[in-house]
Amino acid sequence: MQVEDGPGRGQRLLFVRNAVGIGFEIAVDRGFDISSATWRGINIGWNSANGMPWPANSVDAEDGVGFYRNFDGFIVTCGLDHIGGALRGGADRYIHKHRKQVFNPLHGRISSQRAALSGYGIDWTSDAPVIWAEGIVRQSSVFGENLVLRRRIALDVFGQAIHLSDIVENRGFRPTPHAILYHVNFGYPFLDQATEISGDLSSEVVSAFNGEDKRPREDFVDYYQETPVVSDLPTASIEVCNSALCGGTRARLSFSREDLPSFGIWRAFQSGVYALALEPARRFDPEGSSEDDSVTLGAGETARYEIAIALGSINK
Repeated sequence: MQVEDGPGRGQRLLFVRNAVGIGFEIAVDRGFDISSATWRGINIGWNSANGMPWPANSVDAEDGVGFYRNFDGFIVTCGLDHIGGALRGGADRYIHKHRKQVFNPLHGRISSQRAALSGYGIDWTSDAPVIWAEGIVRQSSVFGENLVLRRRIALDVFGQAIHLSDIVENRGFRPTPHAILYHVNFGYPFLDQATEISGDLSSEVVSAFNGEDKRPREDFVDYYQETPVVSDLPTASIEVCNSALCGGTRARLSFSREDLPSFGIWRAFQSGVYALALEPARRFDPEGSSEDDSVTLGAGETARYEIAIALGSINK
């Protein structure tokens, strides 16, 4: 489909619906991210007042927080060379007289880049037919980074989980920092006072979240809480549920602890925003103080990531 009116006019969307009631849209021209998600017609994801603007506003504007002019959707990918707040760093690795510094806007640039659509369809050849779509998104600059994200999004026709499979490749010839964060955003009515979390988190974190006031209020100051995963298994699972919504509705996020070693929860309960995010990530530390969590991709090197988000009833 193509949007024909409003702030998103001109951008391409892929509409996905399966037999058990999962529905979502892929924003082809906004990082190949997932712009909305529903379970049997119930809104699970989050959308802002921005209305998926297209063309995207400059993420470098407003001292590097132009990202907020675009921020919208169920899954927003952050990266590919920077996540977190805006900052400046050295650019010696790119060897150019005019590039003395690299400016990294809030959460990087990849979510505002349009994709090349590789293909989409339904594979009926197996016992478990799959709806799939693939796209390629590039973040590049002359005398700068040249990073490519190859993404496949898949959903079994009779399945419960949305699967994202990503490969990030350094197509340049100089070493380049790499970081990625999956901003998985939940909104009303799935998010309300009855929303609770569970899974591979400490009992203190779970108890505090489930007991706090989650109603929207006009003076709420959003914040990010870095939250270590508590599990000995290679895959971590965090569940968000609302027992009061249609007899009980849940969303379960699963990801590799090795590939995405950082995790946090973003609370934005301010009226007019009202969002909750789960955020698995891999960070780049320019100081090198967190060796296991920092990646520099050499020429031709790749990094692979997979996340899955299962939607359904609490008792299933």
